[in-house]
Amino acid sequence: MSNVKVVKRGDFIVKEGDKITNIILVQSGAATMCVSRPKKNIELVPVGPSQILGEQALLGAGTHPFSVVANTETKYMEIPVDAAKAQVESSSQFLKVLIKSVAERLKVAMNDLKSVRMEKDSSPLPEDQIAQVYGAIFFAADHKGEAQDEKNKSKITVDWTQMRQYAQRIFGQSPRRLEQAVSILVKMKIAEFQMGKSIDNPEGPDEIQKVHFLDLSAVEAFFEFYQYYYFKGGKSEILKYDEAAYNLLSNFIKLAEPLEVDRFGVVTMDFTKVIEAFKNDFGINLGTNHFTQLEAKGIFAKRQARSDGSVVLQFEIKEFKTTQKIWRLIREIDKWNEKGFVDMTEDESKPKKKPGVPSCTQCGAEVSAQAKFCQECGAKVVLENKPAA
Repeated sequence: MSNVKVVKRGDFIVKEGDKITNIILVQSGAATMCVSRPKKNIELVPVGPSQILGEQALLGAGTHPFSVVANTETKYMEIPVDAAKAQVESSSQFLKVLIKSVAERLKVAMNDLKSVRMEKDSSPLPEDQIAQVYGAIFFAADHKGEAQDEKNKSKITVDWTQMRQYAQRIFGQSPRRLEQAVSILVKMKIAEFQMGKSIDNPEGPDEIQKVHFLDLSAVEAFFEFYQYYYFKGGKSEILKYDEAAYNLLSNFIKLAEPLEVDRFGVVTMDFTKVIEAFKNDFGINLGTNHFTQLEAKGIFAKRQARSDGSVVLQFEIKEFKTTQKIWRLIREIDKWNEKGFVDMTEDESKPKKKPGVPSCTQCGAEVSAQAKFCQECGAKVVLENKPAA
């Protein structure tokens, strides 16, 4: 008896090391065969409709050599191994030899591919490819797209098929990697997908028809930033995502957004009021160490004394906002490399507190009972069960 199942995006259809109890026939959707590791899935090959999983059982294997994770909602049929073997054994001698020959050849090829991928960085998007991929996205959209607004050249609409073909032919980018990289931009609301039915399959599932870039300049800023610091010696730390620095930067932006900027795009704030706002609104005792933390990541805010004895804080808010997007993009790429796919349905709310475990009221990170400040975001630690002074 066959059994039809449906899994959601991100779910495993099979896991490496699981016992093979069924031969699986993929009916619809898309998945990726991969090697699962603690912090990332190493992609091997795509899996689509009419493809078979678990055929190794026909050669006597007892467990799945690879994991298979769904990229979209995927429907598949399970056929018990014994029933599949009976079908093979009842076929002609030629077909039996053919099936086992193909299965054996596939086994050797997959093991060779696994060895190659394991020897090098087989992340979905390795560090040395990040600037190249997003550079390809920018130039393909800029060359093939049309401006949505003549006054804002950063808003571009491009046909997905044209963009994908151009990026593949000119920059050598795989369609799968390109789609996932653009999905991050959609997740961050820098772009939008326009979905629709394929002309060749009007009854099939919705597919990407067009991509609307809402801020193509952010893509340009990202790949220029990344390639500059990636190839600049001694600056690799700037490309590492830092949660505490990201939260600090975001808090400065929140305070500056309601204020007017000068003709240079610089916002000016009373430094005393900034310190008070950080303490009252964010629970952070703003100090020199926080500015040092940002400066180590290439972000500078100027503190300047005035003739009346007051001190003001000045910075270019557009630069801060651009950097905020760049840092979030780096974080999303890290998540993609860890999971093996871009999780568009991820709940990005603050993590729930664990019962009995002290946590930061600002970012939700675990803290020790003796800690005065959160190691993640720098906020002053206030324990809920701590008696009032």
